[in-house]
Amino acid sequence: METINKKEEFENSFKGLFSIIWDRKLYKKPVYIVSGLLIICINVLFFFVKDFTTESQYFDLLKIYVTTFSPAFITFCGFTMTAYSLVVGFLNYGVFKSTIEKFYSLKIRTEQLGNDSNLPKFSVYQQAIALFALAILVLLFTVCYFLIVKFITEIQFEIECKLVEIFNAINLLILMLLTNYSFILIVYNIVNIFTLSQSLNKLIYKEELEKLKKDK
Repeated sequence: METINKKEEFENSFKGLFSIIWDRKLYKKPVYIVSGLLIICINVLFFFVKDFTTESQYFDLLKIYVTTFSPAFITFCGFTMTAYSLVVGFLNYGVFKSTIEKFYSLKIRTEQLGNDSNLPKFSVYQQAIALFALAILVLLFTVCYFLIVKFITEIQFEIECKLVEIFNAINLLILMLLTNYSFILIVYNIVNIFTLSQSLNKLIYKEELEKLKKDK
């Protein structure tokens, strides 16, 4: 058997975080692929028809987009960090801790017997925490990108070059992709919180049912 320090399930830092994220195969989920491709296609199409649909330059569109969404993302970032702290705190709750203990008890017994296990590699708690951490990192990166673009747009550089319009178009595309993936991760985190609460309720129900059977 592997020692506990060598087990991939207990890796620390970014290596441990991304091993859990990679195991979940988020990159294969249709919602990420389809939404990303859709945003790219819409932006490419708009780039070629923009002059026929609006008189605004990409600089103006970029400024409107940043002004509209940057305050919301700063709020989302704070909300996600607060939710992350609460979920981490759940580990100290006795009932939830016993859920993890039962998961690893079953997993260890299965490993010792050398049987193939249908149990997931990582616990529900590990997966939820990793997704929260990923959401915070993406939100932080998005907020930083928003702030950099806002800083540049507020300075209002006067540069006469055709490539500037393309540069602004690419920045708008990147911001839209980051916005899209951030919203998706927030939705997944909401579902994760619900899943954790359902796990608690299920375990409490089973424990109470076992107590009632013993009392009979």
